[in-house]
Formats: sequence, structure tokens, C-alpha cells
Amino acid sequence: MNASQRLLAVLATLATLTVTAGCSADPAPGGEAPGGEARGGGAASSGQGGPRAAPGAGKTEKKADTTGLVLPIDAYDVSMGQMVRTQLAQNTLVSECLARYGLTITYPKAIPYQGSPHARRYGPPESLATAQKYGFHMAQGDPRSFTKDMMVRHPKDVVEVLGGRRDDGTGTQLTSFRGQPVPEGGCAREAQRKLARGTGEGERAGHADTAAAIKARSFENAKKDPRVKAAEKKWVACMAGRGYTDYKRDSFDAVADTRWNTPKATSEEITVAVASWTCGKEGDVVGTWVAVETAYQNEQIAKNAETLEDDRKRLVEEGKRIDAIIAGTGGAAS
Repeated sequence: MNASQRLLAVLATLATLTVTAGCSADPAPGGEAPGGEARGGGAASSGQGGPRAAPGAGKTEKKADTTGLVLPIDAYDVSMGQMVRTQLAQNTLVSECLARYGLTITYPKAIPYQGSPHARRYGPPESLATAQKYGFHMAQGDPRSFTKDMMVRHPKDVVEVLGGRRDDGTGTQLTSFRGQPVPEGGCAREAQRKLARGTGEGERAGHADTAAAIKARSFENAKKDPRVKAAEKKWVACMAGRGYTDYKRDSFDAVADTRWNTPKATSEEITVAVASWTCGKEGDVVGTWVAVETAYQNEQIAKNAETLEDDRKRLVEEGKRIDAIIAGTGGAAS
């Protein structure tokens, strides 16, 4: 898992309520995510077999920014918009479930996501303007800016019915509340089950496991590709020439620097972020990454075309059902 993915994982954990419906880390083929974390998920052919020849990449386009970046696998993956709608649908179902027990819940205010989900995929800031204003911090919703008073606290009754467990230190199963049976796993799990209906056996709403597997593996394969390694070496040399000799591996070293664990970007962080973006431009880090990863993704899209197309159609139908839940017109029959 790269530095930007770690930040996003922390953000997702802090910003969502108990259960997220569509923002889990990308599963890699063979049940392992980048970094060796165990995951369930698809079995795209990109994760099978031993070393093989790297696919030929198209002409590398000089590219310094990742703002608005679109990758080939995006056509088959869950969009950011659908992830948000899936979460809203789950919130709706959870609220309906809690209402049966005379309970209400308040959700954190949603922050509309702006830009490409790949904006922080390759190390340097997504643009010079972003680096100059925010350093390596996110323009909105950065987890380092969160404080305890920003977290939503729920009454004990809500916590227990939501999770289906007693909030008394024992964690024992809650089978009934106010004379009514509590669904297994509480209202959160009930909402998940309703969302998943119609998605296929073993599937989860808000997920496209094969696409996610390809996206995760293409990143890992590209990172090991000699063309990307050469571009990263240029970045390291450029940064060293500017006096930043501690960043010896690649452009992710700078964004992962623990000195930036502050609520807001410091002047030093901004200076280093601008240098990282500039060196990324000089070494064509982004352009090389995009060309090489696109080649890996196109190779796997061709090998998994039928499965990906089936998943794409499923997501379209799932989106209609999710929108119906949000609108209160059905879509999740008990």
C-alpha cells in the first residue's frame, strides 16, 4: 500500500460510520492487497503465474499533473459517485432500521469529493497549485486535520442496535431491544445484506472485485517495471540535487515523511512538495507511470473482458436500485 493509499485508508476509517459500503482497499488477485494485507476478492489473471515479459507501453506523454486522471480500468470500476450513493443508501437503510426501535441517528456531513480518485496515485502532488497551497496534505478532509470534537458520538442505545452487540464491555450479542428482535449483526449488517441483494453470490454492493484486483495489481506491476524505476531514479537524483538526500527510493518517500503529520501543511512541507512536483515533472514520473500502468491494465482488461463486462452491467443495475433506496421508492425489499 503506497503512502497516498494509506492516507485514504485512514480517512475512510475516520469519516465513515461503523460500516462503509464502498470504500474498502483494492483487493489484489490471489486474495492479497498491495503490501501483503490479506483480502478477499477477484482472481484476475494478472495475479497468476510467475515472472513474465512486461507489456509494451505506448508513447510516453509528458505529464506532470494527475488532476482529472482517468485510467482504462475506470470504465469497469465503481465510480466515486456510486461509492457515495452506496453509502447514502446504506445510511437510509440504517435509519429505517433504527426507526423501528424508536431511535434516530446523525451522520457526519458528507464532503463532496472533487477531482480524480487517482490524484495521489504516483507520489508527487497532483498539481503545482496544490503543492503550493497544501503541500502533501489533502485539499479537503485530510485525516491529519481531524480532532476528537469533530467525531460524531452516538447514544449507547444507538451503538448497540447499530452493531447488534452490547456496549457494556462484554460485546455480547444483542438479541432484542424494547421487546423487538434485533437482526443478526444489528442494523448495520441488515443494511449491508439488503444492499447486496441482487448483486450475485459473494458480491458486495459498491464493489467491482475484478476491476479492483486489476487496478491494484497494475500499480504493483508498474512500480516494479524498469521504465518506472528509471523515472523514479531521476526524481531521487533531482531531489538530491536540491539538498533532499534522505529520499533515496522513490517519490513516495517525500509524501510519507513523518514530519508532515501536522494538522496543516508547514512552510517546510510546502517547499518540499513543490520540489517533489518539480522533480516529478523533470523526470516525467507521472507520464511514465500512466503509460506503463495503462499498458498493464489494457492487457488484463483483454484477458478478463467477459467478466468485466458482466460486472459493468451489474453495477448499472445496482446503481438504479441504490438510487431507488435513496429516493425512498424501494429497491431493497425485506
